[in-house]
Amino acid sequence: MWSRPPAAHSLLAPHSVEDSTPLIAEDHILPEQKKKLLKAKIAVALHDELGRVPKKEEIEQVFLMARVMYKAVLGLHFQRQQQKKNGQLAIF
Repeated sequence: MWSRPPAAHSLLAPHSVEDSTPLIAEDHILPEQKKKLLKAKIAVALHDELGRVPKKEEIEQVFLMARVMYKAVLGLHFQRQQQKKNGQLAIF
């Protein structure tokens, strides 16, 4: 057993559930790194769902769909906000 706990700043230190700070500060990551991180998260989720290592094509397909859905939902949200501000909210 270890005689002393690992340093808090160590990357090898275990991350506690009670600690609300993320291991990676996503707001300080470059766009390319954000894409890579999202693909890694997708790969882990697919692995959990499929029970096998996902193919690169599967990861790319889900990555594209995630980006499209994100833009569709946010685009609609902001468009409706602008219409509401201008009094142009469509009734349907």
